[in-house]
Amino acid sequence: MKLVELFHLHLLFSALVDEKFVPENVMGHEGQNFAETVRTALLSWYCTIVDRTEGGLNIFNVWRELFPNHRDEIERVRAKVESDWEILKNFRDKCGFHADTPRNYFLARQKVLDNPQVVKSMQDFLDLAKKLINLEDRELTDFVPEVETFLLDFELEPGNPSVKRDAMKKLLILPRGNYKKVFG
Repeated sequence: MKLVELFHLHLLFSALVDEKFVPENVMGHEGQNFAETVRTALLSWYCTIVDRTEGGLNIFNVWRELFPNHRDEIERVRAKVESDWEILKNFRDKCGFHADTPRNYFLARQKVLDNPQVVKSMQDFLDLAKKLINLEDRELTDFVPEVETFLLDFELEPGNPSVKRDAMKKLLILPRGNYKKVFG
């Protein structure tokens, strides 16, 4: 789901940069102003997904396990992203999910903006993510049954809410087919 959210942020950012839409606002801000805000969230979310520190999601380890036939490509992209990690982490910590002094905020922001390699690495990451998402049906044949089992077990635990299957379909976690309602 975090990856789908990353794609959402990326698409919003692109649409705002291209002035495809500008939110109605009393501040008189243009699409570019909103794009800068979304970019901060986008880069911070990206950092969360590729974070290799203890407790981080580290999607590359997940992908290596799920897609062993694509290990070389995963490692190639991972190496590019890791070469930018300190700049990205600094941005996330000083501009995104944490706070710092205005001076440190602007320094961290500028290090990302002045580094075209960060943008290139992120685009390579997004391209790889898209490719792997498109391979899920073919290469992860047990994924959907595992998700369905997890959802049912989760829903059967006392106090847990039911999970809307339509939402799981929209997030591309479950296929868009029809499901029989088994319980309540």
